Amino acid sequence: MKRAVIVVAMLLAVGCATRGGLRNGDSLKTAALRQIGSEQVAWLSHNTAKLPSGMDSVVSLRSMRAYIDDVNAATGTVTTTYWYTGTFSTPDGQKDGTLTVQRRLHFQHDDSGTWTQTGQTEEIARNSQWSTARSTS
Repeated sequence: MKRAVIVVAMLLAVGCATRGGLRNGDSLKTAALRQIGSEQVAWLSHNTAKLPSGMDSVVSLRSMRAYIDDVNAATGTVTTTYWYTGTFSTPDGQKDGTLTVQRRLHFQHDDSGTWTQTGQTEEIARNSQWSTARSTS
């Protein structure tokens, strides 16, 4: 009987710890989604002060979408991939296409569990695909 109580207590402790970890991961993912949303608002409102660094090659943006690749509540980091479609300034002139950027966002949480972004966003990778002909629109 004593052994059964110990096993149940251990399972309960692991379950509670896991549930808290999932809750932290969910709230961190929500904070990252808020950051993605605020970047979309910055693009729509042409607020260049709120755009991530390194995006000055964008001449005109037709669409932006983002995907959360990884959430790590233990380190407070979220890895995201962004796809920007539009016209870009390149060394060979303006080109239409898609720019893909992978970033790591850094967060920390306060005593109430609210996650806030800290510091600059870290760019991990960048890739571009250009169309063969520049559109006239």
